Amino acid sequence: MTKFIMDIRSAIPKDKSEWVRLRHALWPDCSPERHALEMAQLTAPESGGVVLVAVRTNGSLGGFAEVSIRRDHVDGAASVPIAYLEGWYVDPDARGRGIGRELLAAAEQWAVARSFTELASDAELVNQESIRTHLACGFTETCRAVHFVKKLKINSR
Repeated sequence: MTKFIMDIRSAIPKDKSEWVRLRHALWPDCSPERHALEMAQLTAPESGGVVLVAVRTNGSLGGFAEVSIRRDHVDGAASVPIAYLEGWYVDPDARGRGIGRELLAAAEQWAVARSFTELASDAELVNQESIRTHLACGFTETCRAVHFVKKLKINSR
């Protein structure tokens, strides 16, 4: 197998279209508006988070890790605030080559440099590959949950 080289670094503005492509691959049911909103939130200076990208030798992206700072309670965590792995994805052609682990290691280094003692994450219950990957990378499953949202009607007078 040939060596698959990617550099891991923080995202820069010119990465936006590739980052959108990767996000859409991870979350295909997410609307373009929702992607744009979440990307703006993650990159806002006050968010404090980071977007890490794996850059191929040709300059395109092959993966990403989005890390936010959650200032509310995270199930199973002992600390608040906490570094939170919001998204973690590697293109299919780059999988099995350690790129995901490199992105995770960079996210961990980023968190430790900011004095965080835990990194939390989540996965959809049906995403067994993601659950296995998290466990293989040292995460501990803390709970399983189904979240609910009910739309409320606002009375206009």
